[in-house]
Amino acid sequence: MVNSQKFMSSQKIFTKNETQSLEISENDRVVNSSDFLPVRISTDSLTTVDRKIIDMKYYNSFNFSKLAATFDNTKMTIGITSANRNDGKTLVAANMAVSLASGYKQKTLLVDMNFRHPKLHHVFGTTQSPGLAEAIAYKKVRVVPTSVNNLYLMTAGDSDLTPGIEQTLLLRQILAALRNKFDFVIIDMGSIYPIADFPIHFINEIDGLIGVIDSRKTKKADFKRIFKNLDESQFIAYVFNRVDKS
Repeated sequence: MVNSQKFMSSQKIFTKNETQSLEISENDRVVNSSDFLPVRISTDSLTTVDRKIIDMKYYNSFNFSKLAATFDNTKMTIGITSANRNDGKTLVAANMAVSLASGYKQKTLLVDMNFRHPKLHHVFGTTQSPGLAEAIAYKKVRVVPTSVNNLYLMTAGDSDLTPGIEQTLLLRQILAALRNKFDFVIIDMGSIYPIADFPIHFINEIDGLIGVIDSRKTKKADFKRIFKNLDESQFIAYVFNRVDKS
């Protein structure tokens, strides 16, 4: 069970060699703007959804009135993270994206930025690559429609292409292009610990973070550790997962 807490309105917070290339299908439709990197939307939609992860009992938890307050002419990129691994970040990210797309009719992109332990390609029954890593490495941005209306997916991509701090400016360009085309960009970022695996250098490129708290195992000390590395004001909300209903 997911219990949504403290969802606030918009809060502004916040390789490979040049000769190597990535081929993208000619059938992909190019969504372009002179001011942004081109975004290619695949003409082939994904048809699979893992119902153990995406389920009405989860995504309906996000259909509450405070969420609608963020829709006031706002396009947002939101990172989903937690203190530790296996706290339910992917479940929260996927179901929040479904709620925004299906329940609120917002054009939503779900992005896997968990380069070390990507999961979203499994949830939607597709390949891990090409994805965000290729977009950063080759400046070719590609997203795929899912079987959920208004919901699109960008997987993590090739783990061998995991970007570093030197790609921060390029990631900023990519997120700007995605923000231009979608109402919401929901990013599954992975856990903050171990800190060496967390893309902390990308934090300032998104509008805010949502922290997932596993009610059975997340300790107060875990978030005290988080705030030694991140500013608490970067969190716009917290979601309690695995809440005992009794």
